[in-house]
Amino acid sequence: MLSLVFGPDTVSTANMMTDIAHGLCVCGHKVTVLTTMPHYNPSDTVRGNPVYRSRRLYTRADEGGVEIVRLWMPLKGQAVWRRALDYLWFHALALLLGVFVIRGRQDIVYVPSPPITLGLAGWLLALLKGARFIYDVRELWPDVPVRLGLLKNKWAIQAVYALEHFVYARTAAITTIARSFIDNLVRRGVPREKLFFTPNFVDVDLVAPRPKDNAFAREHGLVDKFVVFYAGNIGLTQGLDTLLVEVGRLLEKQDLRTKNQEPRTKNQEPSTQHLALSTCDLALSTQPIILVIGDGAGRAKLEQAVRESGLSNIMWLPFQPFSRVPDTYATADVCISPMKFGFSYDTVPSKIYTAMSAARPVISACEDDTESAQLLREAEAGIIVAPESAAAMAEAILQLRHSPDRAAQMGQNAREWVVRYYSKTAVVAEYDRVMRLVSQTARRA
Repeated sequence: MLSLVFGPDTVSTANMMTDIAHGLCVCGHKVTVLTTMPHYNPSDTVRGNPVYRSRRLYTRADEGGVEIVRLWMPLKGQAVWRRALDYLWFHALALLLGVFVIRGRQDIVYVPSPPITLGLAGWLLALLKGARFIYDVRELWPDVPVRLGLLKNKWAIQAVYALEHFVYARTAAITTIARSFIDNLVRRGVPREKLFFTPNFVDVDLVAPRPKDNAFAREHGLVDKFVVFYAGNIGLTQGLDTLLVEVGRLLEKQDLRTKNQEPRTKNQEPSTQHLALSTCDLALSTQPIILVIGDGAGRAKLEQAVRESGLSNIMWLPFQPFSRVPDTYATADVCISPMKFGFSYDTVPSKIYTAMSAARPVISACEDDTESAQLLREAEAGIIVAPESAAAMAEAILQLRHSPDRAAQMGQNAREWVVRYYSKTAVVAEYDRVMRLVSQTARRA
């Protein structure tokens, strides 16, 4: 496994790769992971651990039967150029270590994306080691940077898409986290027979329904609050700096209307008029709080926007230790997963599965024909709203706030659905099947 992040980093992809590696080990595979030292969102405990923050070029250890080779990597910076240099460092050193340090025969080199360049490194490793190459498409890249405007030069865009096609053509199999990705890749010329649906998953035993009154909620004074929860990357694809501030403003306005029992008027502005629900609103006294836990390239803009807004109903906290994740989701009354227009076609936020496992309803700002929307519709586990619409997001939040029985039923549906189809056990079993299929095909060839 060649992965840019791995546990004990707390970013969702690191957690996912850690579970896949150990799950495949349990299934009988001999797994070697080539990754970085924790650098993306390491906890204070990890930062102070000489094993994880060694100054050596690389470390090697056996962790639960999985051999892990970690390359030295500086802590993640915010500057794009700095992170690009770090990526180049990892690519080059990973190739050298993969060839000269990791001895013995490998049947498969497995690489999760993004970035697409890691696929190129994985293909080279597979070529040099005489192994088969499996690429795990977790984002449709380079669609994301093109949509963000980070890639504008037409020649650069053409070159990156050419690299994408090069990587896809040299895979023995491609796993994807979304059924819509499979259709997209088929349109790009990838044979359907080498595409496999391996969705994001969650440890349903770890993240299970828990009481709202827990240590985390008490520590932050949230036990008696209606908590709207966002957890994960505060990046450029969510637009949190504008969306959450406007949602917070609408919720604060509605909360004041409720407390003051102000009647609706003919001249009330449309953006708040359609938020006024039934007269039962007036009986509610719990203040809605938007809780954001995470970090990323958009964090500074979000913090600045919240400061300038003067709102008191938005709370930001850094990434929490993995052991606290169940309590953070238990503190939530509703979880949100916003994306800007178009970006839901390129990824499926893992936070949706975690919220479902915790039996919490999800409000997803995404297009109707995306994997996220399909998941919530199938499970009857939440509400789908238009991307970048603060009014639609606020209205959905208020609907669930004022319909606790409906919210609870959505949460129950979500839990049952994710246990049945998106548990760690179920999805790792599919990865195991793909690995064995590819390996058997290689032997027959």
